[in-house]
Amino acid sequence: MKALKKICAAILAIMMLAAMTGCHKKNEVAVTVGDYEFTSAYYMTALMAADSEAKTKVDEAKAEKEDSKEESKETDYYAEKIDGKKYVEWVEDKAIENLKKIAAYKTLCKENKLELEEETETNVKSYAEYYWSSYGYGAYYEPNGVSIDTYTKYMRDSYYSSLYFDHVYGEGGEKEIAADTVKTKINENFVIANILSASFSEMTEEDAKSTKDKFNAYATELKEGKRSFLEIYNEYNKVEEKKEETKTEETDEPKPKDENASIIGAEDTTYESEYYKDIKAMAVGEVKVIENEDESGIILVVKQDLAADEYYYDTLDTEARHLIADEEYEKDITDYAKKLDCEINKYAVSQFKVKKIKAPEAAA
Repeated sequence: MKALKKICAAILAIMMLAAMTGCHKKNEVAVTVGDYEFTSAYYMTALMAADSEAKTKVDEAKAEKEDSKEESKETDYYAEKIDGKKYVEWVEDKAIENLKKIAAYKTLCKENKLELEEETETNVKSYAEYYWSSYGYGAYYEPNGVSIDTYTKYMRDSYYSSLYFDHVYGEGGEKEIAADTVKTKINENFVIANILSASFSEMTEEDAKSTKDKFNAYATELKEGKRSFLEIYNEYNKVEEKKEETKTEETDEPKPKDENASIIGAEDTTYESEYYKDIKAMAVGEVKVIENEDESGIILVVKQDLAADEYYYDTLDTEARHLIADEEYEKDITDYAKKLDCEINKYAVSQFKVKKIKAPEAAA
């Protein structure tokens, strides 16, 4: 009898273990949108992205209140609301919305016979591996059940958005944006300049004053034509000037006329800078020393002429088109995505809880 009980207990234990390990199979489909299936791990990746976006929204809203007492408190994100929704609800809805959009991009690209270029495929793999190992993404995603293969796939799929956008709004597209309109947008939102910067964060008050005096002296030398910006830049950064090497081979890769110039962008551009308005107001060739509003640093600026170099119009072409058409594009994609059939495997999705997402610090 005792032997029989032991056998029964062993069988029960095996059945329970099988149930636990067999609940969620590898590559289990969690969400299906149109013709595209997304695994549980892929859904988790989308959920983590939505959670990160939600935290940013909460932080930005909190910062706008400009209440020092409020800002000093630790944020209880799950107690917050976004767009009238509870935090967790917003994140879960956003994750599904993002999967719908990804399916929409891929469907539209397929319908228009658009494929990612081989170079893009190679770059995606390299970028994913770099972020995974060098930026600590692996230490964040792996503890949350996401492998590098899933992360790479998620990153790869995001490129379909740009592919379809270029197809619609790029040269020859159905809604092609005229070159002159693009150029005007670039001139309105970007400038170029030679910039030397210094941060006072780790300086004593005396060193900060010395740096300000040095920058003002540099500005005087530039205005009087005594030295070039490159000479001053190298001196301040203790860079040894290299002798000009004999050119042995020409490359087709485009380069700006002034390789020491930096692009400074307006708000909501990828080159957004707090100095944009100040530099935009300067005349070409003007030299100016500008200190941060919070007095945490300083820059020496020599404004250059963006319009004199076609390199910048080519480089900023795609971003300018996005600045012009993104709002319309996002609406069209959202509307299209809503028309796609969406099936959610609640059993697969329910295992992932927003509140149980391990934060980067905790995961590392």
